[in-house]
Amino acid sequence: MSNDYPEEEMQKRREERERARERGRARLSAAWISAARQVELARKREQTRKRKEEEEAAAWKHFVQTEQRQLQLRKDGQLARLLGEPLPGELPALLQRLVSEDRRQAERGLVALMSGGKTFYKAIDDLAPEDMPARMAANRLRTTWLKERRDGWLGGGEIQP
Repeated sequence: MSNDYPEEEMQKRREERERARERGRARLSAAWISAARQVELARKREQTRKRKEEEEAAAWKHFVQTEQRQLQLRKDGQLARLLGEPLPGELPALLQRLVSEDRRQAERGLVALMSGGKTFYKAIDDLAPEDMPARMAANRLRTTWLKERRDGWLGGGEIQP
């Protein structure tokens, strides 16, 4: 019987070693899977970052092209066409001065920006992506002013029956 006991003990030890090896393999496999997931996540983050950069670059390019077209329209006297004839009580010379100043600024490549309730001008070639909100604010102000003048939108004109 003494021979059986050492054999059983040896078998137990072999089984324990095999279980330990299996646990080691399982941990190693889990580590590889985790590492592969991390690599895949990093790759996806990089793809997302690149796609976002490409979209921002395309939006900026479109914005600049639109601004250049608008600048050309201003050079060609767009404001005079938008203003039309002087309204009752408006001085034609004042409107002509506005038109001339707008055209002169356009010929110099200047665009209006608005920030903190103040309007300032910047050369179109000096615009940066962070100027987009200020440029859009200036465009909204100009559009509102023109609509108000033409249609009496903001309380300046009488309602027609």
